[in-house]
This record gives sequence, C-alpha cells and structure tokens, in this order.
Amino acid sequence: MKFMVEGTPSQALTPEMMALAPAETVRGKELDAQGLRTGLYLAADYSKVWQTFVADTHEDVQRALESLPLYHASTYTIVPLAPDQE
Repeated sequence: MKFMVEGTPSQALTPEMMALAPAETVRGKELDAQGLRTGLYLAADYSKVWQTFVADTHEDVQRALESLPLYHASTYTIVPLAPDQE
C-alpha cells in the first residue's frame, strides 16, 4: 500500500538538531534502499516535507518515521493513498 506523509517542524531548528542532519540523511537513504521510502519532497521554504512510502500497514510507516533521528522535531500526518488508476 502507498502512503503520503506530510511533516511539519514543531519547533525552530536548534544547533543540536542541525547536528543530527547528517544522521537523518543516512537513515533516509537506508529507508530508500529498502524500498520503503519512495520519494522525498521539500517545500522551497523548508516549512514542510512530503514523503511517499510503500508499506503493508500504517504502523510500518510510523515505525520508519520513528527511526529518523529528527522524528521528535516534527509532527507527521500519514495518509493512505488510493491505488493507481490505469
């Protein structure tokens, strides 16, 4: 099943959060390599992030998000997507 995840920062970036950015990138690439995360899109002003996932359940996506080092710094909305229309 496909999911769209919208992330919104819940606080201003701090130096401690910025220090986690490289680890966030590494973990994101791991999710990409596993085929779990299939897309990553940032708003031009960095106010939102959208990610697409392919997973069996909502809980699988939630666990993937929780594995991101900066998970605690954003709020996420997970929305299941309708099957592709052909």
